[in-house]
Amino acid sequence: MTVFTLDDLGIIWGQKDRSATRQSARDYASRGSLIRLRQGVYTLPETKTDPFVIANKLLAPSYVTGQSVLISAGLSFQYTNMIFSAAAYNKNYEIDDKTFVYSQVKPSVLFNPLGLDITRAVSVALVERAITDLIYLSKGRYPFERVEGIDWRLFDKCAAIYDNTLVLKTAARLKENYA
Repeated sequence: MTVFTLDDLGIIWGQKDRSATRQSARDYASRGSLIRLRQGVYTLPETKTDPFVIANKLLAPSYVTGQSVLISAGLSFQYTNMIFSAAAYNKNYEIDDKTFVYSQVKPSVLFNPLGLDITRAVSVALVERAITDLIYLSKGRYPFERVEGIDWRLFDKCAAIYDNTLVLKTAARLKENYA
């Protein structure tokens, strides 16, 4: 683990008092032993940290989705310095050369594990969930470049969690065109 919240640091340092953990983190950051990413979130200096891990720690609960997943899966070739995530509310963070973009999804979607890879230290949408998130967040107007290697059964299940007619219709049209 290379990105830490105050809760993580409290556990590592064996501190039960959150204010003591906060002060220790400030002290380590002032000496350069920790790098403050934002209030309550730190990383180790001179470490190459996976931006998906940073995205999960900056705003919790959240999961990486959308264009970030499509790019990492080779289904989109647009370069961006943004990492896209779904969260309980809209928020952006600028850290170094990256912008972390959080888009609001309703709680029934955010807390539904269907189509999420939660086996790693980071929560990331599978391609099927990322596509349905993009349909939902773009109100059906996202211009998909490629849709290949999709588990269409999982895709249909992911589309259903939004309980949204536009998502279902757009997903059906996408499936009809590419399946």
